[in-house]
Amino acid sequence: MMRKKPWWDAEAQNTQGIENDDALLVLVTHGAKGTRISALGPDGLAEGLWLDMKLNDARAMLPDLKVATHDTVSDALLHKRLAHWLLRYSPSITRQSDDAFVIDVAGCTHLFGGERAMAHDVQKRLNHMGFTARLAFADTPGAAMALVGYGAEDVHILPSNSPLHALDVLPAEALRLDAETLTLLKRLGLKTIGDVRCVPRMALERRFYENKKSRTKSQSAGLARSVQWRLDQLTGAVSEPLTYITEPQLFRATKQCPALALEMGAVEIALHELLPKLCAQLQQAGIGARTFCLSGYRADGGVSSVEATLSQPVRDPDAIARLFKDRLDRIDCGFGIDLFVLAAFQVSILSDTQSDGFDTEKDAFSSNGIAAFADILTNRGQGSQALRLLPRQSHVPERAQRFAPVNTAIDWQAWAVAEPVWSPRPLRLLARPEPARVTAELPDSPPMQFIWRKRLHKVIRARGPERIMSEWWHDDLKAKRSATFRDYYDVEDEAGLRYWIFRAISDEPVEDIDDQVRIINWFVHGLF
Repeated sequence: MMRKKPWWDAEAQNTQGIENDDALLVLVTHGAKGTRISALGPDGLAEGLWLDMKLNDARAMLPDLKVATHDTVSDALLHKRLAHWLLRYSPSITRQSDDAFVIDVAGCTHLFGGERAMAHDVQKRLNHMGFTARLAFADTPGAAMALVGYGAEDVHILPSNSPLHALDVLPAEALRLDAETLTLLKRLGLKTIGDVRCVPRMALERRFYENKKSRTKSQSAGLARSVQWRLDQLTGAVSEPLTYITEPQLFRATKQCPALALEMGAVEIALHELLPKLCAQLQQAGIGARTFCLSGYRADGGVSSVEATLSQPVRDPDAIARLFKDRLDRIDCGFGIDLFVLAAFQVSILSDTQSDGFDTEKDAFSSNGIAAFADILTNRGQGSQALRLLPRQSHVPERAQRFAPVNTAIDWQAWAVAEPVWSPRPLRLLARPEPARVTAELPDSPPMQFIWRKRLHKVIRARGPERIMSEWWHDDLKAKRSATFRDYYDVEDEAGLRYWIFRAISDEPVEDIDDQVRIINWFVHGLF
């Protein structure tokens, strides 16, 4: 858990061009309650100023006070940039609030020499950029937030599996409760976490209800549940969901640069070293990845990244390196990169596939030459240059497929489970159904013969019908004459050719008569 100090925003604005001239600097915002201080430095706190203080009161205390408008937009962009910069320490970063980040460092601390060494590295780099921060390490996000907000030290490490009373000395505000609940706790004399934890929930609910008669029992029970919920999150009895800024990368490789990387050659060397390590992890897990991202973390706090996307899961270093070859110039080294991270996304089980005959021993790019060609075409272009057909949730044949970039991911196993059991489909589906003149023994009988493209075809075999309804949620399909429902037949003529034809049936109203007439039209839709 990392949290900025109250003067973080003032430091950030100083780094953006405001000179401090040894005068107290405060940032202010203008609102309905007047102009108030929204950020200040430690020197301002020492002089008796505080956050949300009226600017007029502050000027009365310090006439030489230096004031600047708080640029909240730039501040938000800075927080977002810092969150991505923290990915150098862990793949799981959460922006908890405007001034705090939760970092899941499980399995990452040994890369930096332990928790104390990691905390020292974070503070050193932030101090180099002109910022200060408080850090806390704990088993749960709730405990870390309590320590980082109300602990006595700038770096606090709570040992793993600490007893429940380890945080009892912290004030009740550390439970992250709303103002009304905190006020009630103080009225009841429950000022610390230890005081609150020792009161059973039923007793706390009763005290809440007795303290204010206008509050109903259900409201008192809700407040008591919120207190117990925060206590359970603090101790780990209830897990706290976290929303990460990026998808956590389960597979990634890192390279710490002994000297700052300033040239593109260093980026190529880093990629050459990281690819075998990452592919070894994928091979050990028996999976492949479809997206690889190379990120360079600069000494000035910036991050520059480049991605390569494939149409199928791959773990071949040569195949991945070839896609990165013409894209590494997108890495901006800036004032120097001190850490490279190569991560794999969209991982899935990698199964053996049959070669399509386009591979050569001299230039084998992957197990499928067509897919390799599509990957090169896609990664070299600015947009999606290679397309393929993917299934779509629709019973209407001409709507059952869609064009998508060749590197679009799809869960084929889930689709196979959801796919209905259809009758055989033709090898060739016409771009649009073409009209045909059909002769049938009865209106609901299979066709006996049909005329299509000015040729007569006598039917010797017919299989069907297969009724396909149009999507009820598409109004445009409802408006079409042939959109009510279709009866498809698989027919064979005397020449042995098979056709996929359908009878479109719709009921249309008759003018001046409160009745409907059934319209039947025949179409040829495909060839087997």
